[in-house]
Amino acid sequence: MARQTILARNGTDRLVVSTICTHFIFFHEAGFQFHTERRHGWRWRPTDAALQPSDLRCSFNQDDDPSAFGATPQTGTGFYKLSCDQMSIRTHCVNVVRGGPTETEPDNGNDARSVRNVLVSFSYDGRTQTLRHGG
Repeated sequence: MARQTILARNGTDRLVVSTICTHFIFFHEAGFQFHTERRHGWRWRPTDAALQPSDLRCSFNQDDDPSAFGATPQTGTGFYKLSCDQMSIRTHCVNVVRGGPTETEPDNGNDARSVRNVLVSFSYDGRTQTLRHGG
C-alpha cells in the first residue's frame, strides 16, 4: 500500500490517499481510497466540507480501467473508496473439510487477483499528484 498525506488551507484541511493492492491466499482487493479531514483543535475529523481532490483517475496494471475488474465506489462522510475484491475462502474451506477438490475459480484476468499495480492521479490544492503501488 502506498499512502500520501497532504495539507491544504494553511494546515486546516488534509487529504489522506492510499492505494489498495492486497493479495492473500483467499482474498484479493485492489483500488484506492481517500479521507478528507478538517482540524478541530488537536484532532482531525472527517468532513465533506474540507478541500476535495479533483481530476481523480485510477488505473490498474498497464492503464486498465478499474471498472473492467468490477471496481465499485463506496462513499461516506469525508470518505471515498473505489475497489474490487475476490474472495474464495468458503468454497475452499468447505471442500477441505469434506475431502473434495480445493481448486478455486480460475483467474481470467478480470478481477482483483489480476491487479499487480495501481496508479492514482489527482489534483489537490492546485497541485497534480500521483500515487503508485507496484511496478
